[in-house]
Amino acid sequence: MGRMSLFLVMGFNVLFGLMGFNLSRVSISAVENHVEYYSSTQAHNIAASAANIACNRIFLDPTWRVGYTSVPLAGGEFDVRVQDLPGHYVRLNVTAEYGDQDAAISVLFGPSSFAKFAYYSVVEGGIYWITGDTVWGPWHSQSKITVHGDPVFYGKATTRIGLFKNPNTSDPKFYGGYEAGVSVELPSDMSELIAAAQSGGKYYSDTDLWLTFNSNGTVTYKTTSAGPETTVTIAAFAPNGVILANKGNLHIKGTVDGRVTVAATGSSGLGYGNVILDDDIVYAADPSSGSCDDMLGICSENNVIIANNAANNSNISVHASIFSRTGGFTAEDYNTRPVSGTIHLVGGIQQYQRGPVGQFLSGSVIIHGFQKNYRYDERLMYEEPPFYPRTRNLEILSWYE
Repeated sequence: MGRMSLFLVMGFNVLFGLMGFNLSRVSISAVENHVEYYSSTQAHNIAASAANIACNRIFLDPTWRVGYTSVPLAGGEFDVRVQDLPGHYVRLNVTAEYGDQDAAISVLFGPSSFAKFAYYSVVEGGIYWITGDTVWGPWHSQSKITVHGDPVFYGKATTRIGLFKNPNTSDPKFYGGYEAGVSVELPSDMSELIAAAQSGGKYYSDTDLWLTFNSNGTVTYKTTSAGPETTVTIAAFAPNGVILANKGNLHIKGTVDGRVTVAATGSSGLGYGNVILDDDIVYAADPSSGSCDDMLGICSENNVIIANNAANNSNISVHASIFSRTGGFTAEDYNTRPVSGTIHLVGGIQQYQRGPVGQFLSGSVIIHGFQKNYRYDERLMYEEPPFYPRTRNLEILSWYE
């Protein structure tokens, strides 16, 4: 009996010894895991903070390329390398260390496209946004927004100067947010679009150009109003999708099946650099269907003009993002032409100065020109027509950790 008790006591001692050893090892491992987790979390936090610091520098100065080397932060340190990539893209490579742990973050910047704006202007020209006006996508003005009543903005609205209400009881609805002090400058020229047309697109100089797009993916073109006409596939005519008339005017109409940017460039003082809409210009597929892969950019050095002709005197439909570098989107003879129905636009408008399309009494009764029915093509938030003009601002395209 005494021997059995001795064995029992010895057995319990061994058992408790093993249990104590295991508990000690688990405790040590838990502490080590906690220290490792804390260190890796701190390294990640330092890297994220460094990335945000560098992003802010890029936003304040898009030309900043100095980076950071061995900067101490929160008990660790970080490095930032700024890398220029083809196509005006910029990459931030961030590395951070804390203890024996490290972390890395890569941020890709790209120039923002003007196509993302449902509406953009440099000069508003004292035109009011009034009750009944509705903007569905991003809105920006380099001047100020002047409102009368209760216009509605579903996308984010930004201005460089601010907001003016007349009367003070006006109550604009900014459902996507509003921010003043934001500057988005127009490009100083159209050189990048011209270069694209000369290399892989279709480039004309010192001549006007007429284009009729066809629903089977072809385009019919001529260089005089009387012809002769030639029909060819868009892919063969302009492989990269850019068609441009330099020192000329461009006339367009038809049904676009594909992705194209058309442009007219040149000095405003010589009467060219305008795109003229001779009739409807629409997509082969309904842009609101969710299955449309057609996309059109209409770019002018000067104005985009709705022609005063029989085809346009009873409504006009336009599916496109419209860009006017020194002029605006307007209607020919807007203040003398007959009442011409409605402009049905699906896309966006970016212009130097807001152009008139009609004349009204008491802000609502039309006596000349067009009423407006503008809807934003939401695809333009993430996509753009070929080689569409870009802003000087950089935006974050990806953040990889």
